[in-house]
Amino acid sequence: MQHQLSLSGVLAAWETGAARRPLDRALAVLWAAGAGGPDPAGLALTERDRRLLAIRAESFGPTLEAVAACPGCGAEMEMTLDARALAAALPEGDDDAAGISIRPLTSRDLAAVAGLDAAEATAALRRRLAGKEAPPGEVDRRIEAAAEAAELRARIACAACGAEWTETLDVAEHVWAAVETAALRLLGEVAELAAAYGWSEAEILGLGPARRAAYLSRARA
Repeated sequence: MQHQLSLSGVLAAWETGAARRPLDRALAVLWAAGAGGPDPAGLALTERDRRLLAIRAESFGPTLEAVAACPGCGAEMEMTLDARALAAALPEGDDDAAGISIRPLTSRDLAAVAGLDAAEATAALRRRLAGKEAPPGEVDRRIEAAAEAAELRARIACAACGAEWTETLDVAEHVWAAVETAALRLLGEVAELAAAYGWSEAEILGLGPARRAAYLSRARA
């Protein structure tokens, strides 16, 4: 399965997702990379994030830079993460504990409960993931546990004051940031080369990185 965004794919993902919700932006990236399959909104969140991290690693490199503010003293802590290691840390799926079958949480489920209060969202997810007749209690606890297990968390210790805390990594947000940065840079390069040489966007995107950089250098001389 393809996990790399072409240059035109970077621009297509950015253009499709720029004015949309973060949930939809993640799906736009999957679609543009051809990694979403026939139903990207129906992918389990863990599988969605695993594919997004693969796209991040293959399109922009595996290194993710993140910054977190210490809740104790406010100092900024810089972190370097590896997209491939993060993908490997995601759980593979849910078990059928206590004889209750619960399907994995998906982007479509999150979209369905967006805007609901906590109680309404919990009840709606119970019906969607375990069926209309599923009782509360254990089912709700398992759904909550599955949602937490799908999150990537990092334990951080502040070098300044020694405080320790846990940060949750939003995979979709980080991947979108990389897509947006690359898209805006590409648009700037296209504009420069089009103005200098009269080439079309397709012609410019068809240039290899070294040739594009060489033409940009000449255009700026």
